[in-house]
Amino acid sequence: MSNDISPGGSTFVGFRNYSDVISNKYFYNALAISAIYTAGNVILVWIFGLAGALLVHGDFAGRWFFRCALILPWAVPYVATALIWSWMFNYEFGVLRYLTTEVAGTAPDFLNGNPYALMSVTGVSVWKAYPLGMVMLLAGLQSIPKEQYEAAVVDGAGPVSQFFHVTLPGLKTVSIFLMLLVGIWSFGRAFTIVYVLTAGGPARGTETVVIQAYHEVFRFFHPGTGAALATIILAISLLFSAIYLAILYRSEE
Repeated sequence: MSNDISPGGSTFVGFRNYSDVISNKYFYNALAISAIYTAGNVILVWIFGLAGALLVHGDFAGRWFFRCALILPWAVPYVATALIWSWMFNYEFGVLRYLTTEVAGTAPDFLNGNPYALMSVTGVSVWKAYPLGMVMLLAGLQSIPKEQYEAAVVDGAGPVSQFFHVTLPGLKTVSIFLMLLVGIWSFGRAFTIVYVLTAGGPARGTETVVIQAYHEVFRFFHPGTGAALATIILAISLLFSAIYLAILYRSEE
């Protein structure tokens, strides 16, 4: 399909739209931004999810409160999340800029300067998604037999050694599933938070492939190029999904 949106202007152009996408330097910039954004989400969601799971896994008074508080970000709608954080990041009256200035003496423009914009957008996405990681990893922690920890204590292993030799190996499968799910979501479906906070700016510093596809269709009125980008996103997401299903099938055998 051509990029001509006039009545009767649509014609079959073969693979020209894909050729235009591949020859566009901004596509590779968006691909790199998507890769960085996805990697940041995958790594940080796992780290903060594991920290939260370890916190609420223990038996202590008030555990129910921490479980409710830590899972709260998952219940907040995406648009509301983005709007709340955009006010907090605001350069003129944002609370984060005020606190950063009080501590460090100066503060960056979180949403209008690079690389702070990408860091800020990634941080908000992680805040929104880490409860998913916490729930999955908590389920993994509860599935590790207590006998393994008891055997480790008998062998003289301390808490750190137990973590690296019992806990992490016991969470291997669920960690792989979590990372693949977050990777699929971050690369192929993450749109709202990025668009509301920065719309891909500044200077394309947060323009992921998903945002670029949206701009091609609804800003530049290039439906053919936008469709080609959407197909590329689908193909990469299907690759992640195939890896996920292969690991899931292997774990069930």
